[in-house]
Amino acid sequence: MSTPPSRSSAVAASSCTAAEEGAAALVPGPENEARDRIRTWLAAPVAGPDPRGCLLARGTAELAWENDAIAARSHAAFESLFASCRQLVEQAQAAGHIDAHADAAVLGGLIVATHRGLEALAKAGVDPATLQHIATAAVDSFARNPTSVQTRRSARSV
Repeated sequence: MSTPPSRSSAVAASSCTAAEEGAAALVPGPENEARDRIRTWLAAPVAGPDPRGCLLARGTAELAWENDAIAARSHAAFESLFASCRQLVEQAQAAGHIDAHADAAVLGGLIVATHRGLEALAKAGVDPATLQHIATAAVDSFARNPTSVQTRRSARSV
């Protein structure tokens, strides 16, 4: 059963907008830096969770099943996040940093899912070093010539 729009709906909508704008802000830029912008976005939760929590995730988990307006706004926000991340992947593919034959939409979804998971882990108190290793591994799993692998190999040989 759907409840009428409320203050919760308005707060969730503003949270969705902020999440969308954050990812969309990463899209403009040189193609050869797209992979680095993906790394930067995935590293954001490593700095620590927002003490207020992520209203997009919380609204989806707690309110969307009972409020059609929140469910619709949440769905639209995730579609926007998927589109922004797909565009970043396409840019990185054009620069040769990601296999051009990989499905950009699927990788974009993987990036969003990884970001959301890192936010949840940060909120749960997982240490930043572990979160950073996860974020790095996520990008390295689909990047050509992963930067972090080269950096780790260089560090070991010193």
